[in-house]
Formats: sequence, structure tokens, C-alpha cells
Amino acid sequence: MHAVLITVHAVTATVALLAGVAAFRYPALVGVHAFATVAMTVTLGGALWVGWGSTPLSLDVVFVTLLALAAVMSYRSIRAWQIRPVRGQATTTAYVAAVGFTCISLTTGLLAIAALRTGWGPVAVVVAGVLPTVIGRIPLNRALREKQLAVARDEKIAT
Repeated sequence: MHAVLITVHAVTATVALLAGVAAFRYPALVGVHAFATVAMTVTLGGALWVGWGSTPLSLDVVFVTLLALAAVMSYRSIRAWQIRPVRGQATTTAYVAAVGFTCISLTTGLLAIAALRTGWGPVAVVVAGVLPTVIGRIPLNRALREKQLAVARDEKIAT
């Protein structure tokens, strides 16, 4: 059962990441992104429940921390779905920030687990957990700044 839950978790996380990246250009896909993020979180919780104690305590702590992050990601992805733009409407900074957060977090989780599974040690796990966040914030901050400038420009034109 644990292996099935982990497999479903990995597949839904991959779908969530791909749909999230696409949702920047095609906001209609944010529903797929939100659904997959929630499914990823639920299956991670199930896998932790079923497999509790079968891994060292330090890994259990890492996985519980990732479950907490997944819960926040689920909230942010649902929020992005709630505030998604309707056809013909521009995306908002809140939408871009929510989808960007979940995409960065999904990438972070993917790389941190890959580093953990390869046995490269705690330093590699920490680097894999921090580096995508730092690097991912650069284009996200740029997109948010451009979105804010566009809103300010539109408001100036309207007045």
C-alpha cells in the first residue's frame, strides 16, 4: 500500500508542477493544478500514515515537514483557482504569486527527495531544498513586478 501511495503522490506532484507552469499562460489549467496538488498532499499524508516508523526518525521528520509544506501548497493552489482570471481578463499578482509559490515548492520537494534518495547526505538535501527557492524567486519576483507595473499603468490610463 505504501508503494502505491508514493507512486500516486509522485504522479500527482508531477501533474501539479506541469499544470502549474502551464497555468501561467493558460489559467484554465489552474483547476488541474489545484486538484493535483491536493491529491498529492492527501497521498503523501496517507503514505506517511501507512509507513510511519519504517524509516529513521530523521526521515519521518523531513516527511512531516514536507507534508506541512504540501498543505500550504494545497491552500495556495486552491486560492489560485478561486481567483483565476476569467477568459479575456488579465491575471492578478495574487494569482501569479500563488501559482509561483506552488511551482517553486513542487520543484524544491522534487529535488530534495531526489537528493535524499541518492544518499548524497544532509548538505545535498539542504542545498536541493534551498537553491530552487532562491533561484525560483528571481523570475517570480520579476513577473510580480511586471504585473504590478501593468496594473499601475492601466490605472493611470483609466484616470
